[in-house]
Amino acid sequence: MIPKGGAAFLTPFFGNWAGKDDMTKYFLRDTPLAGLERQMMTPPNFVPRGGGQMILCRFRYRPEDVDCKNCTEYRKKRDALRVCPWLEERAEAGVVTYAVLAFEFYERWIDGPFGDRIRKILSGKEAVTYYNEGHAARLQVYSTYLTTHWKGGDRNHRLAAMYLMTATEALRWWAMPNLFDLWPTALREWRVLHSLSGQEYALYQAARGISQRRRTITVPELCDEDLVDDLTLMLILDALLIDHYGSVVLRLGGTGGKTKCKPY
Repeated sequence: MIPKGGAAFLTPFFGNWAGKDDMTKYFLRDTPLAGLERQMMTPPNFVPRGGGQMILCRFRYRPEDVDCKNCTEYRKKRDALRVCPWLEERAEAGVVTYAVLAFEFYERWIDGPFGDRIRKILSGKEAVTYYNEGHAARLQVYSTYLTTHWKGGDRNHRLAAMYLMTATEALRWWAMPNLFDLWPTALREWRVLHSLSGQEYALYQAARGISQRRRTITVPELCDEDLVDDLTLMLILDALLIDHYGSVVLRLGGTGGKTKCKPY
Protein backbone atom coordinates (compact mmCIF):
# COMPACT_ATOMS: atom_id res chain seq x y z
CA MET A 1 0.00 0.00 0.00
CA ILE A 2 1.36 3.39 -1.07
CA PRO A 3 0.94 6.16 1.48
CA LYS A 4 -0.79 9.47 0.62
CA GLY A 5 2.50 11.15 -0.01
CA GLY A 6 3.26 8.56 -2.66
CA ALA A 7 4.96 10.93 -5.06
CA ALA A 8 7.36 12.13 -2.41
CA PHE A 9 7.81 8.59 -1.18
CA LEU A 10 8.95 7.36 -4.64
CA THR A 11 11.23 10.33 -5.35
CA PRO A 12 14.43 8.63 -4.14
CA PHE A 13 13.83 5.79 -6.62
CA PHE A 14 12.43 7.52 -9.71
CA GLY A 15 13.43 11.18 -9.36
CA ASN A 16 10.94 14.05 -9.23
CA TRP A 17 8.17 12.09 -10.97
CA ALA A 18 5.20 13.43 -8.98
CA GLY A 19 2.74 11.50 -11.18
CA LYS A 20 3.74 13.44 -14.35
CA ASP A 21 5.72 12.64 -17.54
CA ASP A 22 8.70 14.81 -16.65
CA MET A 23 10.88 11.94 -15.44
CA THR A 24 14.50 12.59 -16.23
CA LYS A 25 15.61 11.38 -19.65
CA TYR A 26 19.10 10.37 -18.65
CA PHE A 27 19.40 7.56 -16.11
CA LEU A 28 23.18 7.57 -15.80
CA ARG A 29 23.68 11.28 -15.15
CA ASP A 30 26.63 12.09 -12.90
CA THR A 31 28.10 8.63 -13.48
CA PRO A 32 31.10 7.50 -15.56
CA LEU A 33 28.67 6.18 -18.20
CA ALA A 34 26.84 9.51 -18.70
CA GLY A 35 28.79 10.38 -21.86
CA LEU A 36 28.14 6.98 -23.45
CA GLU A 37 24.43 7.22 -22.67
CA ARG A 38 24.20 10.70 -24.21
CA GLN A 39 25.93 9.44 -27.35
CA MET A 40 23.57 6.45 -27.65
CA MET A 41 20.49 8.70 -27.35
CA THR A 42 21.67 11.14 -30.02
CA PRO A 43 19.90 10.70 -33.41
CA PRO A 44 22.09 9.53 -36.33
CA ASN A 45 23.87 12.30 -38.28
CA PHE A 46 22.86 14.82 -35.63
CA VAL A 47 24.61 18.20 -35.90
CA PRO A 48 24.87 19.98 -32.54
CA ARG A 49 23.46 23.46 -32.35
CA GLY A 50 26.06 26.16 -32.87
CA GLY A 51 27.27 28.37 -30.11
CA GLY A 52 26.66 31.64 -31.95
CA GLN A 53 29.97 31.67 -33.76
CA MET A 54 30.31 33.77 -36.93
CA ILE A 55 31.42 32.19 -40.19
CA LEU A 56 33.32 34.69 -42.31
CA CYS A 57 33.48 34.50 -46.08
CA ARG A 58 37.12 34.83 -47.03
CA PHE A 59 36.54 34.84 -50.77
CA ARG A 60 38.12 37.79 -52.56
CA TYR A 61 37.92 38.59 -56.24
CA ARG A 62 41.16 38.24 -58.19
CA PRO A 63 42.04 40.05 -61.43
CA GLU A 64 41.50 36.86 -63.46
CA ASP A 65 38.00 36.50 -61.95
CA VAL A 66 36.86 39.84 -63.35
CA ASP A 67 38.45 39.71 -66.79
CA CYS A 68 36.15 41.46 -69.27
CA LYS A 69 36.45 38.48 -71.64
CA ASN A 70 34.47 36.42 -69.14
CA CYS A 71 31.65 38.95 -68.90
CA THR A 72 28.25 38.22 -70.43
CA GLU A 73 28.11 41.83 -71.63
CA TYR A 74 31.36 41.52 -73.56
CA ARG A 75 30.73 41.45 -77.31
CA LYS A 76 33.21 41.49 -80.19
CA LYS A 77 36.19 42.54 -78.06
CA ARG A 78 34.50 45.67 -76.74
CA ASP A 79 32.22 46.51 -73.84
CA ALA A 80 28.55 46.59 -74.77
CA LEU A 81 27.41 48.85 -71.91
CA ARG A 82 28.19 52.50 -71.22
CA VAL A 83 29.16 51.75 -67.62
CA CYS A 84 30.47 48.37 -66.43
CA PRO A 85 27.85 46.68 -64.18
CA TRP A 86 30.56 44.94 -62.17
CA LEU A 87 32.62 47.92 -61.04
CA GLU A 88 32.42 46.97 -57.35
CA GLU A 89 33.81 43.48 -57.99
CA ARG A 90 36.54 44.85 -60.24
CA ALA A 91 37.43 47.47 -57.64
CA GLU A 92 37.74 44.73 -55.01
CA ALA A 93 40.09 42.82 -57.33
CA GLY A 94 42.24 45.93 -57.70
CA VAL A 95 41.87 46.27 -61.47
CA VAL A 96 39.70 49.39 -61.13
CA THR A 97 41.04 52.33 -59.15
CA TYR A 98 40.08 55.95 -58.78
CA ALA A 99 42.81 56.96 -61.22
CA VAL A 100 41.51 54.51 -63.84
CA LEU A 101 37.94 55.81 -63.62
CA ALA A 102 39.03 59.45 -63.60
CA PHE A 103 41.28 59.02 -66.64
CA GLU A 104 38.58 57.12 -68.54
CA PHE A 105 35.94 59.77 -67.80
CA TYR A 106 38.02 62.93 -68.29
CA GLU A 107 40.15 61.73 -71.19
CA ARG A 108 37.97 63.54 -73.75
CA TRP A 109 38.52 66.87 -71.96
CA ILE A 110 42.28 66.64 -71.46
CA ASP A 111 43.12 68.33 -74.77
CA GLY A 112 40.59 71.14 -74.37
CA PRO A 113 40.95 74.50 -72.60
CA PHE A 114 39.91 72.83 -69.37
CA GLY A 115 42.50 70.07 -69.72
CA ASP A 116 45.43 71.85 -68.08
CA ARG A 117 43.54 72.44 -64.88
CA ILE A 118 42.09 68.92 -64.83
CA ARG A 119 45.61 67.49 -65.08
CA LYS A 120 46.74 69.74 -62.24
CA ILE A 121 43.84 68.80 -59.99
CA LEU A 122 43.94 65.05 -60.67
CA SER A 123 47.72 64.75 -60.57
CA GLY A 124 48.49 62.18 -57.89
CA LYS A 125 44.87 61.98 -56.76
CA GLU A 126 43.96 58.42 -55.85
CA ALA A 127 40.59 58.70 -54.10
CA VAL A 128 37.55 60.85 -53.53
CA THR A 129 38.19 64.15 -51.77
CA TYR A 130 36.19 65.32 -48.77
CA TYR A 131 35.97 69.00 -47.89
CA ASN A 132 36.67 68.47 -44.19
CA GLU A 133 36.38 65.84 -41.47
CA GLY A 134 32.63 66.28 -41.12
CA HIS A 135 31.87 65.99 -44.83
CA ALA A 136 31.96 62.18 -44.94
CA ALA A 137 29.70 61.88 -41.87
CA ARG A 138 27.15 64.31 -43.28
CA LEU A 139 27.13 62.51 -46.61
CA GLN A 140 26.65 59.13 -44.92
CA VAL A 141 23.39 60.27 -43.32
CA TYR A 142 21.89 61.39 -46.62
CA SER A 143 23.23 58.49 -48.67
CA THR A 144 21.61 56.04 -46.24
CA TYR A 145 18.28 57.78 -46.75
CA LEU A 146 18.81 57.75 -50.50
CA THR A 147 19.57 54.02 -50.59
CA THR A 148 16.40 53.28 -48.63
CA HIS A 149 13.94 55.56 -50.42
CA TRP A 150 15.19 55.90 -53.98
CA LYS A 151 15.48 52.85 -56.22
CA GLY A 152 15.18 54.53 -59.61
CA GLY A 153 17.77 55.34 -62.23
CA ASP A 154 18.19 58.91 -60.97
CA ARG A 155 19.92 57.79 -57.76
CA ASN A 156 23.41 58.53 -59.06
CA HIS A 157 22.80 62.21 -59.79
CA ARG A 158 20.95 62.62 -56.49
CA LEU A 159 23.94 61.13 -54.67
CA ALA A 160 26.31 63.39 -56.61
CA ALA A 161 24.25 66.44 -55.64
CA MET A 162 24.23 65.30 -52.00
CA TYR A 163 28.00 64.88 -52.11
CA LEU A 164 28.38 68.55 -53.01
CA MET A 165 25.61 69.90 -50.79
CA THR A 166 26.99 68.20 -47.67
CA ALA A 167 30.50 69.57 -48.15
CA THR A 168 30.01 72.26 -45.48
CA GLU A 169 27.63 72.58 -42.57
CA ALA A 170 26.20 75.81 -44.02
CA LEU A 171 25.36 74.07 -47.30
CA ARG A 172 23.88 71.09 -45.51
CA TRP A 173 21.74 73.27 -43.25
CA TRP A 174 20.42 75.21 -46.21
CA ALA A 175 19.94 72.17 -48.43
CA MET A 176 18.14 69.96 -45.90
CA PRO A 177 14.57 71.08 -46.77
CA ASN A 178 15.35 71.22 -50.50
CA LEU A 179 17.78 68.43 -51.23
CA PHE A 180 15.47 65.46 -51.59
CA ASP A 181 12.98 67.23 -53.85
CA LEU A 182 15.73 68.69 -56.07
CA TRP A 183 14.99 71.53 -56.46
CA PRO A 184 13.59 74.45 -56.50
CA THR A 185 14.57 76.91 -53.79
CA ALA A 186 11.85 78.57 -51.73
CA LEU A 187 12.00 82.36 -51.82
CA ARG A 188 12.46 82.52 -48.05
CA GLU A 189 15.71 80.59 -48.44
CA TRP A 190 17.42 83.10 -50.71
CA ARG A 191 18.59 85.18 -47.75
CA VAL A 192 20.46 82.15 -46.42
CA LEU A 193 21.75 81.31 -49.88
CA HIS A 194 23.24 84.78 -50.29
CA SER A 195 25.16 84.33 -47.04
CA LEU A 196 27.20 81.48 -48.54
CA SER A 197 30.84 82.01 -49.43
CA GLY A 198 31.94 82.18 -53.06
CA GLN A 199 33.20 78.59 -53.01
CA GLU A 200 30.03 77.30 -51.36
CA TYR A 201 27.98 79.09 -53.99
CA ALA A 202 30.03 77.40 -56.72
CA LEU A 203 29.32 74.01 -55.11
CA TYR A 204 25.63 74.88 -54.95
CA GLN A 205 25.50 75.80 -58.64
CA ALA A 206 27.33 72.62 -59.63
CA ALA A 207 24.96 70.49 -57.52
CA ARG A 208 21.93 72.21 -59.02
CA GLY A 209 23.26 71.62 -62.53
CA ILE A 210 23.84 67.91 -61.85
CA SER A 211 20.39 67.41 -60.33
CA GLN A 212 18.51 69.33 -63.03
CA ARG A 213 20.69 68.23 -65.94
CA ARG A 214 21.38 71.85 -66.78
CA ARG A 215 24.53 73.88 -67.40
CA THR A 216 24.59 76.14 -64.35
CA ILE A 217 28.35 76.70 -64.34
CA THR A 218 30.48 77.23 -67.44
CA VAL A 219 33.91 75.89 -68.40
CA PRO A 220 35.53 79.38 -68.34
CA GLU A 221 34.25 79.79 -64.79
CA LEU A 222 35.76 76.44 -63.81
CA CYS A 223 39.06 77.50 -65.36
CA ASP A 224 39.14 80.67 -63.23
CA GLU A 225 41.02 79.84 -60.03
CA ASP A 226 39.66 82.96 -58.33
CA LEU A 227 36.06 81.86 -58.84
CA VAL A 228 36.64 78.13 -58.25
CA ASP A 229 39.64 77.16 -56.14
CA ASP A 230 41.42 73.82 -56.34
CA LEU A 231 39.53 72.12 -53.49
CA THR A 232 36.16 73.19 -54.87
CA LEU A 233 37.08 71.92 -58.32
CA MET A 234 38.22 68.60 -56.83
CA LEU A 235 34.76 68.17 -55.30
CA ILE A 236 33.01 69.08 -58.56
CA LEU A 237 35.12 66.62 -60.57
CA ASP A 238 34.43 63.89 -58.02
CA ALA A 239 30.71 64.67 -58.15
CA LEU A 240 30.72 64.18 -61.91
CA LEU A 241 32.38 60.79 -61.44
CA ILE A 242 29.74 59.80 -58.87
CA ASP A 243 27.01 60.93 -61.25
CA HIS A 244 28.45 58.73 -64.01
CA TYR A 245 29.69 55.63 -62.15
CA GLY A 246 27.62 55.62 -58.96
CA SER A 247 28.44 55.03 -55.31
CA VAL A 248 31.36 52.71 -56.06
CA VAL A 249 33.48 55.85 -56.53
CA LEU A 250 33.00 56.68 -52.85
CA ARG A 251 34.11 53.22 -51.76
CA LEU A 252 37.46 53.66 -53.44
CA GLY A 253 38.44 55.76 -50.41
CA GLY A 254 38.92 59.38 -49.45
CA THR A 255 41.92 61.69 -49.15
CA GLY A 256 40.60 64.72 -47.31
CA GLY A 257 42.14 66.88 -50.01
CA LYS A 258 45.61 65.32 -49.73
CA THR A 259 47.10 63.52 -52.70
CA LYS A 260 50.06 61.18 -52.85
CA CYS A 261 50.62 58.96 -55.86
CA LYS A 262 52.00 59.03 -59.38
CA PRO A 263 51.22 62.01 -61.63
CA TYR A 264 47.99 61.92 -63.57
